[in-house]
Amino acid sequence: MVNLDVREANGLVLAYLGDAVWELSIRTHFINKGYNIRNLNKLVKEHVNAQAQSRYLKNIIDTLDEEKLTIVNRSKNSNIKTFPKSCSVMEYKEATAFEALIGALYTEGRIEDIKKIIEINLG
Repeated sequence: MVNLDVREANGLVLAYLGDAVWELSIRTHFINKGYNIRNLNKLVKEHVNAQAQSRYLKNIIDTLDEEKLTIVNRSKNSNIKTFPKSCSVMEYKEATAFEALIGALYTEGRIEDIKKIIEINLG
């Protein structure tokens, strides 16, 4: 695990970590479901992008405790300088916040909570 205090960690650092953890978690999810290699990349790309992650954050925001909401808000309000054209600025900020949440959960060893988020959003 990573040695970070999530209450004090930079939101963009948590998002950087969370991006990798989320993609690995999604890849693992679909491999465990038995999808073949031909379909895996397409499926993963549908769930590892700013628009999808923005939706996923909105789906779970009401279930987060105060500590996690603080991380989400701190990350969403980070000083992001560039934005992709594939989504809105708000979607990108929400996706960054979602990734920071995933990074925080991973740092705390709460892998089951990440799996729950996958189940809520992917069924």
